[in-house]
Formats: sequence, structure tokens, C-alpha cells
Amino acid sequence: MSTSAAPRGESASDFEVEEQAERGGVITAALGALVPLLLGVFGLVISFGLGVGSLGAPGAGLWPLVISLVMITASATALIRAKHDEDVEAFDGGIRTVALSVASLLAYAALLPVIGFEIPTVLLLFFWIKVLGKERWRSAVAVSVIATVVVYVLFILLLAVPIPHLF
Repeated sequence: MSTSAAPRGESASDFEVEEQAERGGVITAALGALVPLLLGVFGLVISFGLGVGSLGAPGAGLWPLVISLVMITASATALIRAKHDEDVEAFDGGIRTVALSVASLLAYAALLPVIGFEIPTVLLLFFWIKVLGKERWRSAVAVSVIATVVVYVLFILLLAVPIPHLF
């Protein structure tokens, strides 16, 4: 563990202690670059499926295409530099949270067109707040329901965004 040097007039106890993370190796760096690279390629394919259009008449897939190309470029650069990258942290227990977050988002995306906006949104928020965030039941239920109602009112009632919904 290392601590920050305290400026004059302040004690070291006024500052948080930084924990030094375990260093990862070449494989960790390569995996950290490979996953977003694959997601970028997936986004690229989806972009063309949506229709890119042209700069004068952009299609729905133009911005996803641009973002996918940026992801691919950045990830490919990181993958090429993985062997020489010394500032990589090892995977720890936090990877479980990331994996569960991604899996829950995929489930959300699959359920949204089938059963509408309301139920998957409440479930996703509740899962993130209660399970991943380890908050109390009362706050998890309250925040999930209130946030869903606010988003419903804003996007469906006020802005009339065509999102699949039950009510």
C-alpha cells in the first residue's frame, strides 16, 4: 500500500489510502483489448444491417458505424501494444460484476421487444441496485419503480418515443 504525501498543514489521515492493484500480464492486456475489438466488429455488422446511408442522408446505422470503427481502431492498437503494456491490472472479483452487468443488459435487450419497456426496466434496475449494488430492499424497489415511471413519462408520454410498452 502507498499513501499520498500530505500538503503542509494537513495530516496524512485526511487523505484516502490507495491500494496498489495486482499487475496483469500480456494475456490480461490482450483479453482486455480483444473483447472490445469483437464488440466493435459486432457493432460494425449491425450498423450495415441498419443501413448506413450517406453523409448527406444518414441512415440509422451511421453513428453506430462511426463508434464501432473507433472501438475497432482503439482496441486493435491496444492489442498490438499488449506485449509492451506495463500498466495492466489483473482480473479480480470485479470481473464478475462486469459479466453480470453485460448479461443483464443482453437479457433486457431481448425482453424489451417481447414484453415491453416497463417490466424489463424495473427488473434491470432492481438487479443492478439490489444484487450488484447490495442496497437495501426498500431503496432498490423504490428507486427501480420511480426511475421507470420517470423514464416512461419522459420518453413515452412527453416525447412520444416509439418504445414497446404495455400501458
